[in-house]
Amino acid sequence: MEFVKYFCRLVTTHELDNSDVAEYYDIVQSVVPTKLVTAVSDDGDSISAQVIVYEGENDYFVYEIILQEQVNLDEGETISDTLMQEVEYDFEFETSLEI
Repeated sequence: MEFVKYFCRLVTTHELDNSDVAEYYDIVQSVVPTKLVTAVSDDGDSISAQVIVYEGENDYFVYEIILQEQVNLDEGETISDTLMQEVEYDFEFETSLEI
């Protein structure tokens, strides 16, 4: 079986602080809570996956959330629309698409 990585990414030239990252995660979680990857801690508790942060080309910051399933078009638009209403910096929002 092939490995398939489902994700949603916030891409921006603006480096986010912890509260901005938490806001992004909360927005995604509010739309697709059952699609977020969960993990199990050493003591057996279920924990939510984290936002992975890395720098892309041309000084872009990428904030990625790994998902269990792909986000559909309506969910992606809802997340993007909510981000546009809530944040004050320019961004691109990307999701994986299985072809």
